[in-house]
Amino acid sequence: MAVEFAPRPAPGAGNLVTKRLVLRPFRLSDGPTVEKLAGAFDVAKMLDVVPYPYPEGEGARWIATHDAARANNEAWPFAIEREGQLTGCVGLNRETDGLLHLGYWIGMPYWGAGIATEAARAALAFAFDELGEKEVKSGHYADNHASGRVMTKLGFRYAKESMRFSKARGHAVRFLDTRLKREHFRR
Repeated sequence: MAVEFAPRPAPGAGNLVTKRLVLRPFRLSDGPTVEKLAGAFDVAKMLDVVPYPYPEGEGARWIATHDAARANNEAWPFAIEREGQLTGCVGLNRETDGLLHLGYWIGMPYWGAGIATEAARAALAFAFDELGEKEVKSGHYADNHASGRVMTKLGFRYAKESMRFSKARGHAVRFLDTRLKREHFRR
């Protein structure tokens, strides 16, 4: 009799657990909360692709793309939960140059609690340890000083400046590109 094994889930299909947080795959039922938290102008204006206002139903449509993205080794989005509450998102997206790009957002009610640093640290450990990456890139709009502090704490180094279009703002904004090599990662 042949023994069958269940297929191993795609990397990033399970949870990442830190001292205070659970990073998990999004559920379709998270859609309205994503729309509310990421759709706040002060959050959306710091992100490239999030529109303002955030269209109703768009959160669930975005979440519906996640399984295929993970399976194709294109993206690893994680919902950030603290004490059972969805507080934000951290994710890794494979860009055209082959490098992973770290991105994150935290809902305004949860700002200032160190959630972004803790979640980004877990996502980076996943990128380096599970996915075998040697370098990850990220960045932030020049007026997003909080995100700059997070990246500095993690060991990112500034690489260059560019202009990036912010969908929420409706125009290009000065962007500071950063890079992090595995050996510079501050765990």
